[in-house]
Amino acid sequence: MYHLVYSSRAVHPFSKEELINLLTISRIANKKTGITGMLIYMQGKFIQVLEGDQQKVEAIYKKIQDDPRHKQISKVLVGNSPERIFNDWSMGFKNLSDLDFISLSGFKDIDSFFIINPLTEETSMVLVFLKLFYDKNLADYPEMIQR
Repeated sequence: MYHLVYSSRAVHPFSKEELINLLTISRIANKKTGITGMLIYMQGKFIQVLEGDQQKVEAIYKKIQDDPRHKQISKVLVGNSPERIFNDWSMGFKNLSDLDFISLSGFKDIDSFFIINPLTEETSMVLVFLKLFYDKNLADYPEMIQR
């Protein structure tokens, strides 16, 4: 299974409504093309994993590169996995804890995700990278830790 991980910065901070809209549109488009993955948005930074057919994944990445809401877009990791890492399209918004997101299909609480999927020696580099990104942002922004 081909995967691509990229990071970017939002041109401006996304509002709750913009994030819900992004989630809704992405889920519809990705379901049609058989793309799965995860998007994390923290403090104006995105990191996203896309997985599926290589041509379709690369086409989505090209659209993201052309999206005026993103800047400083960088491919971080590309490769193949023996199987899908994410069985459904999911987005984690650590800085938003409203129940509106939980009720949306595909939302996963990022803390729970990493508790359920702990890193081991066999863990995909994709998940290792996501976990490092997540942990670094929590270290940089300790106020985001829910108590």
